[in-house]
Amino acid sequence: MNRFLNLGLSIVCGLLTATGFGIADFAAKLSTNRIGFLQTALSVQLIGSFFVLPFALRDAHRVLINPWITLVAILLGVVNAVGTLFLYKGFEIGRLSIVSPIASTAPVVAILLAITFLGEIVTSQILVGISLVMVGIMLVSLQTAQGDVSQQVARGTAYAVGFMLFGGLLLFGLKPVTSVLGVFLPVLILRLVGIPVLAVPFFSRSRGGSRAFRLVLPVAFFDTFANVAYTLGVSLGTVTIVSPVGGMFSAITVLLAWAFLKEKPSRHQIIGFVAILVGVATLGAFG
Repeated sequence: MNRFLNLGLSIVCGLLTATGFGIADFAAKLSTNRIGFLQTALSVQLIGSFFVLPFALRDAHRVLINPWITLVAILLGVVNAVGTLFLYKGFEIGRLSIVSPIASTAPVVAILLAITFLGEIVTSQILVGISLVMVGIMLVSLQTAQGDVSQQVARGTAYAVGFMLFGGLLLFGLKPVTSVLGVFLPVLILRLVGIPVLAVPFFSRSRGGSRAFRLVLPVAFFDTFANVAYTLGVSLGTVTIVSPVGGMFSAITVLLAWAFLKEKPSRHQIIGFVAILVGVATLGAFG
């Protein structure tokens, strides 16, 4: 009975994670277009820390009791900050309907790390899921446009791949951290560490305006919501379920981009997008 309860909670938390990240990424695209990726990234950390602070304070004593796990959380905060820079830079210069599906494959990296360092068993279903994701990435990244547009999309794709690597490392590392520090405290640490890391490049090339808070507020809220949903999920369930299900956030992002930004993908990109979704769903079902 407990096994099915944990499975259900993992799936629900994964779906909440996907919803939060899907909406946050769409809002981040709008924000990066207006105020740039640096101000968006830094503002998300600042505002997001206030959202989670009241809930995290009750677990603050765990920081002193578990210094080594706290150090891991701090290092993950650096990883998260760098990954955020890659993601938002990709949003700023690339197409949301291409960057988001590639970014959503970060769970593949997390699963590969779990297989490599934790000795988790590789099944034929996992291999099929990974293969579908990789094929989907190639199809989504394949461009037919020419000239400057093609070069711009290629740069956005490169940043999405960068996030995939750092995001996968983050998803992999959060499981042991949340098991010790709880659900909210790791999210707060990620935010607080990200502030000084992102402040350095931001103040070296600052730009923005009075619209910054209004633009970034929904990004910060939904991104923080998704992070809390993920940490809750992996604390109650397993990374191999919560991470791939949460990785399906790109379905929401792409639909929003299609509806509001008129980013209509080509036929082979639609096929690639479906391959990524099926691959991530396969990893979630059999991981």
